[in-house]
Amino acid sequence: MAEIAVRSSAPVAINDAPVHVNAAKAQALTSDVADMADLVLLDSTVQAPFSSIRQLFDHLRAKPEAADALNATYPSRGVFKTAAFKNGQSDQKLTIDFSPNRLARVPAELQSSLSSHGFTEVLEFFSELTSKHLDHMLSVLGAAIGADLFPLHRSRNINFRLCDYTPDTAAPQSENGCGAHRDYGTFSIIFQDGTSGLEIENASHRGEWVPVPADKVVMLCGWSAFIISGGELRAVRHRVRRQPGVRRLSAVLFVAPDLDVTLKPITPGKSDVQFSLDVLEGKVNVSWFKEFMGKRWRWREGNAKLEDGEDVTQDEDIERLVLG
Repeated sequence: MAEIAVRSSAPVAINDAPVHVNAAKAQALTSDVADMADLVLLDSTVQAPFSSIRQLFDHLRAKPEAADALNATYPSRGVFKTAAFKNGQSDQKLTIDFSPNRLARVPAELQSSLSSHGFTEVLEFFSELTSKHLDHMLSVLGAAIGADLFPLHRSRNINFRLCDYTPDTAAPQSENGCGAHRDYGTFSIIFQDGTSGLEIENASHRGEWVPVPADKVVMLCGWSAFIISGGELRAVRHRVRRQPGVRRLSAVLFVAPDLDVTLKPITPGKSDVQFSLDVLEGKVNVSWFKEFMGKRWRWREGNAKLEDGEDVTQDEDIERLVLG
């Protein structure tokens, strides 16, 4: 598999959030992560506005009518998701999910009413993040596998997510902030508020988890990158462990190929990964793959029920599809 250089990261604005990893331990963990493939600790001049993110979550929780109005703009899935308030078995987090298409559905009047509660700063952050890092990371990943990834990402199939690992959930003592999984897309960029919890599975020792320093901005690859690269780029398995009684915030940019792109290796023969016939014969496109995978992640997050009732994890389901 291709090794992607891990870069040291400039400090991210923490906005007085508590840091739960001491400096010596953080330095050791950075060394551990540096040995893993397909994971970049970014030198980012972009600063996540965590005070504004906190303000937006607090406002939507305090004003149910504002949350209802926001969710009404995307009734099929919602925008502000709070399953963790009632479901102690799901991921114990709240989320706010946007994409350019979803934002276009939010009336100007509603956007204006949210602007004094952090909404504008959040949108500005994601706009700056996209403009400064999206093309750069496509170039880095393309160089790692010797292929041009830009033709597969013309439409800017991106999503924005804010996460609030609040202690005020149905299972306040649960450490399950976000269950172990791999993302569906090409890559994700994760900003942390300085509170530890993000962990990466060691590629060489499955089941061994490496904590990521809480002040680092992280890029990690997903399933689409794994397939497109013919297995050279690993889909990085990760999770978030929650500290009971401690609030943690994060902001994530998800980047995926265009929805009509066929998911199959574009650099065949460079690895020994055995893909399924469905993948090799070009029967899986991004739109179908996202929906197929989404059934499992929405169940994990407590926002949907499984129709088949099958007790398998999100990654197990995808492994069977992709690897046969």
